[in-house]
Amino acid sequence: MTFETIKLPTASVGNEAHIHLHRFGSEGGKKVYIQAGLHADEYPGLLVAQHLLRHLQQLDQQGAINAEIILVPFANPVGLRQRSFGHVIGRCDWHTGQNFNRNMAINADQVMTSLIGSFGDDLIENDQLMRTGLKNLVSQRSDDFEINSLHKILLSHSIDAHYVLDLHCDDVALPHIFYGVHQQRTGKALANALGFRICLEEDVTGTVAFDGTHTQPWVNVENRLGRKIFSQPCFAATLELRGKSDVSPELAEQDCLGILDFLTHEKLIDRVQAPQKPFELKQLGVDQVKMVKALMSGIVTYRSKLGDTLKAGAPFADVVLLDSPTAQSIPIMAPCNGVLFSITGHHFVTKGDTIAMLATDEQQIKAGTQLAF
Repeated sequence: MTFETIKLPTASVGNEAHIHLHRFGSEGGKKVYIQAGLHADEYPGLLVAQHLLRHLQQLDQQGAINAEIILVPFANPVGLRQRSFGHVIGRCDWHTGQNFNRNMAINADQVMTSLIGSFGDDLIENDQLMRTGLKNLVSQRSDDFEINSLHKILLSHSIDAHYVLDLHCDDVALPHIFYGVHQQRTGKALANALGFRICLEEDVTGTVAFDGTHTQPWVNVENRLGRKIFSQPCFAATLELRGKSDVSPELAEQDCLGILDFLTHEKLIDRVQAPQKPFELKQLGVDQVKMVKALMSGIVTYRSKLGDTLKAGAPFADVVLLDSPTAQSIPIMAPCNGVLFSITGHHFVTKGDTIAMLATDEQQIKAGTQLAF
């Protein structure tokens, strides 16, 4: 195991920040990159990372790691210092207004221009050429703002990985996973290991987050060439570890062991994998998520629980009006059949706010659309 502290170029004097990297195993084979807290106010992943740190240290001492594993236990020191009246406001950069988990994609034309003439018939050699080429493109990125410096540092360590796991959480939600629609086998294996019943498969050709930044270039190149030229493109997933308040040693250990079970399944570490309990797994496209919006302002309360299967037209929530002459609440009906997997934790809502998300069996939004800003 090695430990590295990387100083982040800062926007002003007296405002120094660092990123910590823990490396396990050895270089030369498969590479795994795991980070937590890119959205700095999402705390479950920060605790899971500490549990992973302890287990990976033990596995490394036992010689049980068959890959290079990089763990970044807090990926966003910039967001962590954005405090207002005691609260971390860590989703967007205060300087630029940009979401910390957006606008990192590597330009497809740059990939094609720099690499297209290099690929041959050897798929494994093409993999290596692609990973080297992507690292070179990351090294050329601008770091004119602090957020861009942050992205450049993180990507410089992750872009050539075979597996990327980005730990996040929702507001109030069931645990769920995002991954590319072209990676169903590995995505299902990850969900099974974690016991997460909701899998959201992304069209990574549109706007992407950190996970899609790693898979999109591989998809774009093969799509443009019209044939398979890679042996093992990067598998990248966003793990939504329930809601922001779901922080406990028990849940963190549970999720940590699930991640380790996945790494075991992929033969990246040697350990006894826990027996998996059978459960119903729902794999659907992100475009099959129905976002339910508030039609008026007030206090929202919920009749249904997370995980309930809703029927179209059935009331599942209420908005209590604050400006009515008499006490009044308006029932909110399910717009379609689906599983309620996410709700808002902000009970005061305004018109247009997303108050729930349903996993459905039909297309609801345009493919490539992000579910949140």
